[in-house]
Amino acid sequence: MNRIKFYIESNLLLFVVLTFLSIRIITYFYYGVSIDTYWISGVWQHINLKYLEENLLSSLLYFHAQPPFWNLILGLGVKFQNLIPLNIYFNFLNLIFTLVILICSCQILKFFKFSKFQIYIISLILITLSPSILFFENLPIYAHFTCVLLFLIKLFFIKIYKFYKLKHELLIYIFSTILILTWSAYTFYFNLIILIALIPLIIKKQKFYRSTLIFMFFLVLGSSPAIKNKILFNIFANSSWTGLNAAQSTGYDRQDWPLCSFAKENIDKHNLLYKKLLKEKNFLNQEILNDKSFNDLGYIYKSKSCSNVSKKFLIINFIDISKQKFQRFLSVHGHLSIDFAFKPLNWKIVFYQLEKLNYNNLFKVFVFIFFLTNYFVYFFILYNAIKKVEKNYIDYFIVINFILYSYLLLVSFYGSTWEQERMRYSGYSFIFVSSAYIFQNFLKKYKKKLNI
Repeated sequence: MNRIKFYIESNLLLFVVLTFLSIRIITYFYYGVSIDTYWISGVWQHINLKYLEENLLSSLLYFHAQPPFWNLILGLGVKFQNLIPLNIYFNFLNLIFTLVILICSCQILKFFKFSKFQIYIISLILITLSPSILFFENLPIYAHFTCVLLFLIKLFFIKIYKFYKLKHELLIYIFSTILILTWSAYTFYFNLIILIALIPLIIKKQKFYRSTLIFMFFLVLGSSPAIKNKILFNIFANSSWTGLNAAQSTGYDRQDWPLCSFAKENIDKHNLLYKKLLKEKNFLNQEILNDKSFNDLGYIYKSKSCSNVSKKFLIINFIDISKQKFQRFLSVHGHLSIDFAFKPLNWKIVFYQLEKLNYNNLFKVFVFIFFLTNYFVYFFILYNAIKKVEKNYIDYFIVINFILYSYLLLVSFYGSTWEQERMRYSGYSFIFVSSAYIFQNFLKKYKKKLNI
């Protein structure tokens, strides 16, 4: 045991990566768990592969339904699919993303003063062997990508509060802006939250002018799809689904069905009405805007028609809707993140027992207790960090980690009706940090007995 600890502590990163790759070779080549090509073209958020292949830039320009970055990644894969199949392309990308998550997690744990052997054990349990990581690593959707972006943002928040460098500030904004340009849940206002999280440091270092310029630059960059959509389609949002999402999340879609739903009834009529509102400009005849997909102009009409009424409906029924959201919050935390409609290839066969367990009432209780314990412990740590007069870099990180996770929970529950398990996975870094703290306290108590 001591010899193994010595080798791991001498070559931590090498052992972490080799262990990870060994397990992935088994899951991929022996068990056949990999990306199902069906989901590459079978999800709403993806541009039709034909459009991406024929004209990538034009497709991204006229794509208003979602922010463009993930479809840029998809489009690049389409361009090279004669050299590398799309499923292999996404498998490779997601594998790289997990490796980045592993490296980030090891560095974060180093800042928490874990030993190298402890870092190896924690990263093995919480990253390499995590069913959630493996699950989303084998889906060709942006969930895993957003997860790695949040890991990177948090890592550089620790670094910048530990030792301020301009490159750390730039990297935080770069990753947050890519996140904004990838998932509509992170609106361009998210960079304002980043600025607020940096304010104590900005005041301490007196970097007011430079930090303001950096913030303004990335605010505009994160708003670029909204600016483009306003110019072309008269809707100022990175995603034209905002009104429909609001109707769906508040339940207003059931009040005005099918107009405020994602249903395709009367989509031709809505398309023509919106073309008239836009004065029937020539570019509006692009196929990508008229194919009855979720990027059809008719969906902008539906979304804009339902946006304000959905907000009013939320205000009037806020208490009742909040009760529903709280009930949903409780039920979601009785499920693992693998509770998602899309499944990797062979997942249901290889992980049949895990899928079955995820719907077992006793297992739901254990999962709920796990999350409740994490939240309770983190609130205790957060309280101690906030009340400190002289805060260190870890204290600031604890507060920032909580703010970022709170934002994710708020937008996922008030901005969506379902898929919160998938959305929660994007904030896996929060569960990783809180679980690591629990493990650290456990180690302190039983260190002599465990000898690790």
